Amino acid sequence: MASASVSSYRDRTAEFRSLSDRLKRVEGTSSGSASGSFHDSSTTAALLSRSEFNKRASRIGSGIHETSKKISRLAQLAKKSSIFDDPAMEIQELTALIKSDITALNLAISELQTLQNSEVADGHVSKDSVVHATTICDDLKNRLMGTTKQFKDVLTTRTENLKAHENRKQIFSTNTSRDNPFTRSQTVAEPPPWSTSNAPGMSPPSGVPSTGVPNANQLRRRLAAENSPSQSMEVSLMQEVVQRQDTHAQSRAVALQNVESTITELGGIFTQLATMVAQQGELAIRIDDNMDESLANVESARGALLKHLNRISSNRSLLIKIFAILILFLLLEFICRWKLQSEVPGEASWDRHWELWLRKRNACSHSEEKALESGYVQQNLESGRF
Repeated sequence: MASASVSSYRDRTAEFRSLSDRLKRVEGTSSGSASGSFHDSSTTAALLSRSEFNKRASRIGSGIHETSKKISRLAQLAKKSSIFDDPAMEIQELTALIKSDITALNLAISELQTLQNSEVADGHVSKDSVVHATTICDDLKNRLMGTTKQFKDVLTTRTENLKAHENRKQIFSTNTSRDNPFTRSQTVAEPPPWSTSNAPGMSPPSGVPSTGVPNANQLRRRLAAENSPSQSMEVSLMQEVVQRQDTHAQSRAVALQNVESTITELGGIFTQLATMVAQQGELAIRIDDNMDESLANVESARGALLKHLNRISSNRSLLIKIFAILILFLLLEFICRWKLQSEVPGEASWDRHWELWLRKRNACSHSEEKALESGYVQQNLESGRF
C-alpha cells in the first residue's frame, strides 16, 4: 500500500526550476526593453486609476464586514428583555457608531461609482474591465443594502422591546397604586378628632366635649402622629421611587427617539442606494447596447472577410490555370528539345541544330535556283533564242 502511494507521486522539481529560470529570463528581457522604451501616459494613468479603484473597493468591503460584526453585537444587546439590566448606553453608542459607518460606506460607494464612470468616459479601459468594475460595484451595493436592512431590523426589535417594557411598567404601576397599603390606610383612617360631625351610631370619645372642639391633648397626639419617623421615611421612599421612574421613563423616551430618527435616516440611505442601483442598471443597459453594436460590427467584419476570401479563392483558381498553362508550355519545349536531340545524335546544342537547319534550307534554296536556271536555259534553247 505504501509503495503504491509513493509510486503515484512524481518529482517535478527540475521542471519547476527550469520554469522559474525561464520566467526570470523573460522578466529580465522585458524589464530591459521597458527601460529603453517610452510608456504611454494614458496607459499609465489607466493602470493607476484601476489600482486606486481596487484599493477603494477593498477598503469598502472590509468596512462592510466590520459593520456587520458591530450589528451582530447590537443584536445581542437588543435581545435582552430584562428591565433592571438594560444596556441602554452601550446600545446608543453602538447605534451611533454603526449609523456613521453606514453613512461613510454609502459615500465611499458613491465616490467609487463616480470613479468608474470617469474611467468609462475616458475610454482608457477595456470592456472586460468595465464589466468587472460594474460587478464589483453591484456586489458592494447589495452587501451594504443587506447590512443596512439588518441594522434596521435590529433597531425595530429594540423599539418593540422598549414598548413592551413600557407597557409592563404601566401595568405594574397601575396595579401597585391600586393595591398600595398606604393609600388604603388613608382611606380607612378615622376622621380627625376636631371634625364637626361623628359617624352615625357612634358616641364621641371620652374627654371630648360635646361641642366637637378638640382639646389640647388630642392636638398634641395628632401632631406627634403626623411627625413620626415612619411616616417621613415613607414619604422619602415614595419620592425616590417617583424620581427613579421619571428618570427611567425619560431614558426610554430618548432611546425611542434615537431609534426612530436612526430608522428615518436608514430610509434615506435605502433611497440613495436604490437610486445608485438604478443608475448602475442604466449603465449596464448602455454597456449591453454597446456590446450588441460591437457584435453587429464583428458580424459585418466577418461578412467582409468572407467576401474577400471568396474573391481571393476565385483569383487563386485563375492563378492556378495560368501556372498550369505555363507548365504545359515548358513541358512542350522540353519534349521538342528532346526529340531534336534524339534525331541528331552527338549534338547537344540547340544552336547547333538551328545552324544545321539553316544550312539545309540554304542548300535547298541554292539547288532550286540552279534547277530553275537550267530549266530557263533549256527553254530558251528550244525556242531558238540562243
